[in-house]
Amino acid sequence: MLTLITLALLIILIIGHEWGHFIAAKLLKIKVDEFGIGFPPKIFSKKWGETEYSVNLLPFGGFVKIHGEDELRKKEKDTQRSFFAQPFWKKALVISSGVSMNFIIGWFAFTAVLLMGVPAGVQIQSIAPLSPAAQAGFVVGEVIPDFASPEEFSTFIDQHRGEAIFLNNKEVTPRVEVPDGEGPLGISFVFNEEVSSGIPESIVAGFRSALDTFGTIFIALGGFLWGIFTGNFTVLQEVSGPVGVFVVVKEATQLGSVYLIQLLGLISLNLAVLNTIPFPALDGGRLLFTTLQRLFGKNIFNKKLELVVNIAGFIFLISLMILVTIKDIISL
Repeated sequence: MLTLITLALLIILIIGHEWGHFIAAKLLKIKVDEFGIGFPPKIFSKKWGETEYSVNLLPFGGFVKIHGEDELRKKEKDTQRSFFAQPFWKKALVISSGVSMNFIIGWFAFTAVLLMGVPAGVQIQSIAPLSPAAQAGFVVGEVIPDFASPEEFSTFIDQHRGEAIFLNNKEVTPRVEVPDGEGPLGISFVFNEEVSSGIPESIVAGFRSALDTFGTIFIALGGFLWGIFTGNFTVLQEVSGPVGVFVVVKEATQLGSVYLIQLLGLISLNLAVLNTIPFPALDGGRLLFTTLQRLFGKNIFNKKLELVVNIAGFIFLISLMILVTIKDIISL
């Protein structure tokens, strides 16, 4: 059952992101050749209309193959409906729509959580491995309800560094010496305030929460990338792959459906932030290439070279995912 729940969450996120690209292209009358879940080799596929829908073996993501996206097919039919023939604003809209859809999923998930009701207080978003919080048995999604504001919580923790304290009936000792990118407890958190369960209020509060969380994740990602750039590879311990997600889903399932839905929103917002990075094979990289072509002319890049760079970026990301998965298995 837990495996099915995990797969369902991943499929929702994958389909949601790629659906953003897909529906934007369809609405703008751009031809879509294929919509795929996972990466090849194909398990099976079926063609409806002009688009092929496929399920593939490697479950690390999904893709939408838009006609003429690589600009190497100008001799094919339907050139007017090809991606390369579109004005810049249409290209930018299609590329960025995946990130937009992930943000919307996060927003809707947070709104649903507010409508269902979530305890007020400090809610844990992530826990660093081997941190005091991890050793004390805290789990992602857990709420610490004894504080009236995030400032009060942070002040309390800082005042008790090196001392054993009790939170949620768990004994934990905030660290005096704190590793880079972590706090005394080794957690990141959001603060849930008492919010009216009315639909309009929940929608507004859900949007604000999603926006705040997006910003928090963006800053954390910047710290992670800076750590990699400066040779601090210990930050890889903070990254989880499919196996790590499975463990977190297990913890959230034990806490209840509210936490599971909130976890869906958190993962979706993480995907949104990740895809803003201007790195080959990610939406941010594609948008960067498209913007540079718009500013400096279509011939600024050799299209075959751009394709090779994107493939290299894709291979790098898949390799990184495999390494992170191995790390998750070892951690178990």
